[in-house]
Amino acid sequence: MLNADPEADLAGALHEVSNTLTVVLGWLDAAQAGLPPGPESSAIDVARTHARLGHHIARRAIGAEMSSGSEQTARAVARCAVLGVAQEAQRRRVEVRLEELNACRILLHDSEPVLQVLLNLLLNAIEFSPEGGTVTLSLFDDLTSVVFTVTDSGPGIDAERAQHLFSQEPFAAPDSTRHGGAGIGLRYSAALARVKGGDLSLAHAGPGASFALRWPLAEARSGAFLPRISAPTLAGARILVVEDDAAVVSLIEVALEARGAQLVTVTNAQQFDAALAARRAFDAALIDLSPLAQGVAPAFEAFKRANPNAPIVLISGVASNVPDELVSTVSAWVRKPFEMNEVIEVLVQFLGDRAPKSEP
Repeated sequence: MLNADPEADLAGALHEVSNTLTVVLGWLDAAQAGLPPGPESSAIDVARTHARLGHHIARRAIGAEMSSGSEQTARAVARCAVLGVAQEAQRRRVEVRLEELNACRILLHDSEPVLQVLLNLLLNAIEFSPEGGTVTLSLFDDLTSVVFTVTDSGPGIDAERAQHLFSQEPFAAPDSTRHGGAGIGLRYSAALARVKGGDLSLAHAGPGASFALRWPLAEARSGAFLPRISAPTLAGARILVVEDDAAVVSLIEVALEARGAQLVTVTNAQQFDAALAARRAFDAALIDLSPLAQGVAPAFEAFKRANPNAPIVLISGVASNVPDELVSTVSAWVRKPFEMNEVIEVLVQFLGDRAPKSEP
């Protein structure tokens, strides 16, 4: 049940955060596409990676359907984590080092939670290290798992507090030598590691606290790499977009027009009717239900009469407004909040081998 105060409703807030990150990710993609290789493009890539992580965390928390976990090498995840905290480390004048104790090119199962935990550990380590101090992330694999160790140069953790670091209740001893944190991040990280088959532990209390994250491996990476695949094309495809969020509309336009699609965008039921009355043929429709209000059924029927072979792709948070008798007319549902690559993949699946329609 939703909280009466929207600002106090955690699920609702996470949904809005995720929607916002959908737009951020799309514009980061658009900005990077126009840049040559270099520091600006690399900076956008770091921002995009961590925005995507936050986006996925929010989606999981509100119960949105997620694709299977991503796989990356241990080395790639560690480097991504170090890059992600680089600006915070520089701001606090702390050096962050990465030590690769062996090749670590074996794939990890579900790499996003690993990055999530490492970011928490590194940010904690930076916070508790003095100016001029050093934080070290080391990693090695032992054929069955990979161990990431984060060590800071702070005062360490006293023995009494160390016993409660991963408990469900916060420890509030006034004489703690590790002030400044509620411990929520560590408890959450430890629980996340457990449910994913890993383990987070305190390796050394200090001075210079050290935490070890052990994570199961996937499979050995072979020496063969697939060639880079060019961006999917939608050249010539005419797509009707029904969406009343201006930021999402801009994102869709930039992403799809860059791939050759021709868009007609409407924001309400009246504009929808006018687009169909113009007797233009469409190859597909992207439809958010809210602009159609109570007229979903006649809108779907009218679109299918005019474009019987064109798929209807829902881009709504919920599909409860679609009458049961019309469910069969929906070809796919990309649930909000989404990333644009999800929409593109669905459209390419339907339109990739279909010749675009000609004007009547």
